[in-house]
Amino acid sequence: MTVEVTPHDGTVLLRELLAQPSLHVDTLTPIRDLDRPIRYVYPTELVDPSQYLSGEELILSIGVPVADQPDDSIRRYVETLSRRRVTALLVGLGDLFDEPPAALVRACLDLDLPLLAQHAAVPFRRIVDWADSMRIADREVGTRERDLGSILRWFVAGTLGVGPVETALAECGLAGSPVAVCAFTTDVHTQVHELVDRHLGTVAVLDDRIVALCAQTEEFAAELAASDLVCGVAIAPDPQSMVYAIPEALEALREGIRWRRSVHIEEIATLDGLLAAVPKVRLVPFVHRLLVPLVDHDKLNNGYLVSSLEAFLAPDNDISTAASHLYVHVNTLRNRLAKVAELTGANPLDETDRTNFRIALWAARNMGMGVADTAKPVHDKVIQLARASHTRP
Repeated sequence: MTVEVTPHDGTVLLRELLAQPSLHVDTLTPIRDLDRPIRYVYPTELVDPSQYLSGEELILSIGVPVADQPDDSIRRYVETLSRRRVTALLVGLGDLFDEPPAALVRACLDLDLPLLAQHAAVPFRRIVDWADSMRIADREVGTRERDLGSILRWFVAGTLGVGPVETALAECGLAGSPVAVCAFTTDVHTQVHELVDRHLGTVAVLDDRIVALCAQTEEFAAELAASDLVCGVAIAPDPQSMVYAIPEALEALREGIRWRRSVHIEEIATLDGLLAAVPKVRLVPFVHRLLVPLVDHDKLNNGYLVSSLEAFLAPDNDISTAASHLYVHVNTLRNRLAKVAELTGANPLDETDRTNFRIALWAARNMGMGVADTAKPVHDKVIQLARASHTRP
């Protein structure tokens, strides 16, 4: 008999089996990875059950394949299970032997196949029933997660009103307060549940992503930040706000995957965030056209055009404030900005051109520079970037 275990992510974990005190399962060998998945529970006494194995099975045996067998036969048996990617071997003690053969323990250690034990007083049926109950409960969880995902997807697409979303949030205990919307990749489904369940949140499946919804609290935000989970985060103040919070969280996740950490939508809803997502090759022309001519001029004439441009474009600076920071007369700064316009064809006093200059300066500071470069003047960074870009095929 084979019992398939199919929770929300298709498996249960070895750690879940070992955490069930009523099953009385002991470990006989060290287990390096407690997150090994168990997709099937398979009681069998076959010496070679290969044709019935598809991987990720928990094999239950009273020990017929290894009882009174030579060491090489026992090793071949373990090699067969390992080759078929079995998750673990559980032997029932007390029927054929009270302790497993030493050769079985050695082979399982050598081939990194977890060896578990259960005493005869506890029938295998208890594990089978446990697996079956997990399958039923997790199938219900999976259905709820897919249903909630469908509601959210239709709402974002504009084919469903806010009513069903309000109802779903109320059923999850998330009505009447801001909700943290967190998008994750599906491979961390179990870890997400461990976090979200502690904060009484819920999870929805949206195609190839999962979205966790939790009350926006300092405790949840702190635990999420302290975890190793990569995700995108947005805040929905009310159910109607889900229409933009979900796409924002998914967009933030794309940056989170690139940066390998949690990213809040506010981090990328800025010019810096936007530029960080732009391919470098698209930014190189800004540097070539708007900064390289200034760097070349400064090198020959000691003209301070780049530093003057930086001061003028600094936040909250007008021309008088920038001149004061540079310790020059306002007219001197005006002359320098006029020279910038002459050399580049872009006027720093024009709003559109100012944005383009800011993009060029951002690229000079942030593209292709190591941490050690951050203290170097922008002039040096522009030169490095220009040289690097000239070597592109």
